[in-house]
Amino acid sequence: MIEDPPIEDAVEVVLTALPCSVTLPAGAGKTELIAATAAEVAQRDGISLVLTHTHAGVDALRRRMSKYGVGHDQVIVRTIDSWSYDLIVHFPELAEYAVGAEPDWGNSSEYHRAAARAARTRAVQKMLKVSYTNLFIDEYQDCLIDQHALVVALSETIPTAVFGDPLQSLFNFKSNKPVDWGSDVVPLFPMVEVKSRPRRWDPDHQALGRWLVDIRRNLLDGMSIDLASTPVRWIQRHDFQTYIGVCYSALQRDGTIAVLGKFRHDCVSAAGSLGGTYTVMEALDSQVPASLAEKIDTEDGATIAQAVVEFAVNCSVGLANHIASQKRRQLGDGRSFGTRSEILKPAYEAVHKMRAEPTPIAVRIALEHLGNLPKVSIHCREAWDEVIRAVSVASSEECTVSEALLTVRNHTRRVGRRPATRVVTRPLLVKGLEYDHVIILNPERYSAQELYVALTRGSKSVTVISDTSVLPAAKIAAGN
Repeated sequence: MIEDPPIEDAVEVVLTALPCSVTLPAGAGKTELIAATAAEVAQRDGISLVLTHTHAGVDALRRRMSKYGVGHDQVIVRTIDSWSYDLIVHFPELAEYAVGAEPDWGNSSEYHRAAARAARTRAVQKMLKVSYTNLFIDEYQDCLIDQHALVVALSETIPTAVFGDPLQSLFNFKSNKPVDWGSDVVPLFPMVEVKSRPRRWDPDHQALGRWLVDIRRNLLDGMSIDLASTPVRWIQRHDFQTYIGVCYSALQRDGTIAVLGKFRHDCVSAAGSLGGTYTVMEALDSQVPASLAEKIDTEDGATIAQAVVEFAVNCSVGLANHIASQKRRQLGDGRSFGTRSEILKPAYEAVHKMRAEPTPIAVRIALEHLGNLPKVSIHCREAWDEVIRAVSVASSEECTVSEALLTVRNHTRRVGRRPATRVVTRPLLVKGLEYDHVIILNPERYSAQELYVALTRGSKSVTVISDTSVLPAAKIAAGN
């Protein structure tokens, strides 16, 4: 019998301590606590505003709200970005910022700053007091400084609690500057402790859950991790192809599988080696489709044709056998090529027509022909489908492909990804998600946060492929 800490006690601790912060490990019931707290607010005739970072997080929170019977009129669940955008749309003068009909998330930092300006005005504060009794922020370790400033502005009007785990902070790269839990968060939202346990691994994998809680100290203190005699399955890496057999064997298991690499090119290479049995999960702001869209909008026919075919080859297994590298170079030089194969002729003709008339519809037709060739499997399915949708929208709406891509991505943000049961991706993109089985390819290259997120994604099994069973001390990645 599992001893469950009464969630009512944790809810009372949070509501009594406002403003406050709560730190919980991965899989320890953070989403459950937020939903239970919103349910208690609803019982007291209040309305909660719940903000998070991703639409997957929004979906998870809404499902949990339904479990607790919290009505749509009792809680508003949004992403921080989308809520900021809507606030600016309604109060552009108070925000001192004008936005277009479609949000451009490349300007999200400006949206946060503008929303914070509006939130400190008397008119918006009055609206906030009438609209919400409480504010709860999930995954707060992922808040960038501009988002944190907005939350601080809102907390001056609405009693606020923030929930997160510094060991799952992964947005500390490039120019991103995430909050520091000790210096930015705790002084304004003092920490409260609530009792918890690792729920994700109930009921049959509790040993794995307990081990994942225990290794937090190792990761935070910069200590190595010995995988021998643990609930994790360790596979010794004999060569760079060791993972192939492991990933193929995993296909025999029931449930979802995530194979985790370090960088996008690692994931694309791995998915290609696995013959398209796994698909690559892309970042929603991936530069690969964006770069191709810009070329279609601005370059000449020969450059566009070569770029489209190279994109198709890089997204697939088997296509390079049909259009060799020499022929792809000929495309870029403006030269044609032929074939005796009746099967290949329609694809070649579509490619040559695209070069002669490089319209979005011609790009779509060429990609469809290339993707349907024999023994061709698309493993970068998200990138492929995104480009297909973008050129289709550009054709029907008579806009640029780059503009169409922005529309397509905003739609994806609203409705969520098409779920895939076998993915190759990175810790950054699966944070907050859960899979039955996880296979980690490059643990030695991870930061401490990446390693912790990777290890905690699998609810039934975690397999680690490395040179030795002792993982070297992983560094805590800090923002720039």
